[in-house]
Parts: sequence; structure tokens; C-alpha cells
Amino acid sequence: MSELASEQATEGGGALRFQMRWAGILAIAGTVLTIVSNLLQQRADIPRGDTLGVLEYIDGKPWLVAAFAGVLGMLCWVMAFTTAGRALREPVSRSIARMAEVTLIVAVALFAVNFAHDGFSSGVLAQEWASGEIEADAAAVDIRVVEGLVGGTSILSQTLLGLALALYALAMTRSGQYSRVLSWMGIVGTLGWFLGGSALFLQLPGASFELLLPFVGLATVWVLGVGITLIRRSSQGSRA
Repeated sequence: MSELASEQATEGGGALRFQMRWAGILAIAGTVLTIVSNLLQQRADIPRGDTLGVLEYIDGKPWLVAAFAGVLGMLCWVMAFTTAGRALREPVSRSIARMAEVTLIVAVALFAVNFAHDGFSSGVLAQEWASGEIEADAAAVDIRVVEGLVGGTSILSQTLLGLALALYALAMTRSGQYSRVLSWMGIVGTLGWFLGGSALFLQLPGASFELLLPFVGLATVWVLGVGITLIRRSSQGSRA
């Protein structure tokens, strides 16, 4: 019986190390893809209010590639955090992570639909306008419609994503498996992401994407730190 229990414990430990390793890899891969997507699109430079200028800007960027990278990055984050959440040892922390799963899946589903619609619709429309297949007036009307549909979905997905990650940050902080500095970095970044997104969705005075960006950046660094921590823990477990 003791040998059987030892074998089961060894198999369980191997499975846990595998989960932690791949959760870390996916967290880092998702972060890299998200950063690449943002660098390719550079949304802060979009000439808002100038519809034809927006089309010209989109046509000059690899818009479809950037959108696809963004969707893949978010899918990596879903797999990483659901796996990391289930690997938490403390029962209450694990329960909080389970609650965050639903919110994260809904947020990323909205994010994927938003990025796919924005990337494909805006990208194709910009190509058709640049090639002369569609007149400028018609293109200007169409891009306004696309921006209106994308805008609301984008803000909602950002808000829910911030909420889901804030719950994961809380669970990881409570578990004690991550450094306090990294844990509090996650709480501040993700909570600011959620509150900033909520203010944008509710159209509160003074709310803007510029106020949201520092928190998103801090949360992104936190995700990268979580990924590195998970890989290091899996490696230490293997050596042990």
C-alpha cells in the first residue's frame, strides 16, 4: 500500500509540474502576443474623428495580423490562468479562482469577437477603400458603423477582463504561493484595470483610455511575472 501511495503521489506531482510549466509558458506567450498586437496597431496614433484618415491608417498597418495575435494572446491567458488557478493549494484561494474562470472566459470571448470583427471588417474595408473598390463616402459611413459596434464591446471586454484578473490576483495573493511584491502588483494593476474600464463603460466624467493604460501595463507585467514564477516552480519541483 505504501508503494502504491508513493507511485500515486509521484504521478500527481508530475502532473502538477506539467500543469505549472505549461501555464507559465502560456502566460508568457500570451503576454508577448498581446504586446506584439499593440505594437503593430499602435491605437494611440489613430486619427480619431477623421474617418478617411482612420482608413488610411489601418491600411498602412498589418491590421489582420495584429488582431489575430491579440486573439491568440487572450486565449493563451485563459488557458494559463485556469490551469494556474486549479493548481493553487489553499482551498479558499482555489474557490476564488474557480469563480474567476467564468468571468475570464466570457471576457475573452467578447474580446475575441471584438478583435475579430475589428480586425477583419476594418482591415478589409480599408483595403477596399485604398484599392478604389468602394467610394470614400460609403467607406466613411461603414467605418463609423464598425467603430460604433467595436467600441462598446471593446470597453465591456476590457472591464470584465480586469475583473477576472483581479479575482485571480486576489486568489494568488491569498494562497501565499507568490511573492508579496508580485501579488500586490497584480492587485493594483488589475483592480485599476477593472475600475478604469467601468468608468469608461459608464461614461463617467474624466474617464479615458489614457487613464486606463498604466494599470493595463502594470497588470501585463504581473502576468509575465506569474508566468516566470510558474516555470521556475515547475523546474524546482522536477529537481526535487
